[in-house]
Amino acid sequence: MRSRLAALSLCLMLMLTACGKAAGRTAVPALTSAPTPTAEIVIPPNAPLTVGVSVALSGDQQGIGRDIADAAELAVNDRGATVKGHKIVVSRKDDGCTEAQKAASAARALIADASVAGVIGPMCTTGAQAADPLYEAARVVHVSASATRVELSQQGERYFFRTAWRDDLQAAVQASYLRKTANAATAIVIDDGEPYGKGLADAFAPRFAALGGSVVSRERIERGTTDFSAFVKGVLSANPNAVVFEGLNPEAALLVKELRNQQYSGVFMAPDGVFSVRDYLQPAGPAAEGSIISGGPQPSLAFVARFQAAYQRPPDTAFVLQAYDAASALIGALDAAATAAPDGSLRINRERLAQAMRGQKLLGLTGAISFDAQGDRVGETPAQAGLVLYRVTDGRFAAVP
Repeated sequence: MRSRLAALSLCLMLMLTACGKAAGRTAVPALTSAPTPTAEIVIPPNAPLTVGVSVALSGDQQGIGRDIADAAELAVNDRGATVKGHKIVVSRKDDGCTEAQKAASAARALIADASVAGVIGPMCTTGAQAADPLYEAARVVHVSASATRVELSQQGERYFFRTAWRDDLQAAVQASYLRKTANAATAIVIDDGEPYGKGLADAFAPRFAALGGSVVSRERIERGTTDFSAFVKGVLSANPNAVVFEGLNPEAALLVKELRNQQYSGVFMAPDGVFSVRDYLQPAGPAAEGSIISGGPQPSLAFVARFQAAYQRPPDTAFVLQAYDAASALIGALDAAATAAPDGSLRINRERLAQAMRGQKLLGLTGAISFDAQGDRVGETPAQAGLVLYRVTDGRFAAVP
């Protein structure tokens, strides 16, 4: 390594992981009530306001949650950690990622804190679909950096935003690459039975067909499967040009290893839930070479160095940039919407805050960001969405030109 920053970048690449997201409207009948909403947030004189962070702080996804929370906190500190003279503090709550009840409990705790001016999260789609109605009922602006399920922004909510892309766009980018760049005429599409993977597969198949491709088979594997030998034998009997797996690790790494073990030489493609050096490249080894993986932009050397200095480690997670941008957008809106009262208190009208979110234009670390009426990022191109395609080359993720 020629410099300390280059070493940090390598460390990042050796630890990079993407946020695995399950989805699907999850019924949580006992957890759908929320406190009576207030029209205004009032922060007393000399008191801090709070930015909540709803992420996984336990379980398999806690490393990802920690990085998202740290990136949000870094954005708060980089912007001076104040709004109109009031200090900003960050409150982290464990939403369990895909645990609906835990996400709803985290939402309740943040909503009950009168100093919470907005929330970064929830982290994953299942949790978001359980918690979002609570935030909406309480009129709390919440900005997810990593929940990508299309339906999240289709519920008519006023207070939901996200800096991540939508899965229908991700599927369209995948399909376009396979047909127009890889010239794949046939594909087998596999999902893991979870709403995240199934939703991506459901979006990919018609896009690929509309471009002239043929989906010769739709297949499903169960989460937790470890032996893919018989499954792969059946897949390869169809001789597809491409195998598209919409799901998560460790299944993706195990599947691609078995595909290459059985001499499959076509394209293997997977989504952002697989975008991980630690969980995909390392366990798959040489079998991962040539894989096409969609995901977000990778942090710059400067960001890695700043993160390392603050938290004594490089970031592990591909969604740290979206988290940083989510916090930056929220703080920018708070600056615009907050009013300092003569008595030293800070007053933030909730509707005005949501309007400020929609009215701002932010040049973030993932690109230009503005929000449409549904809270999604404006724009349909990969660059506008902050989405990148990578090819695994020499054991690393290299952006496809």
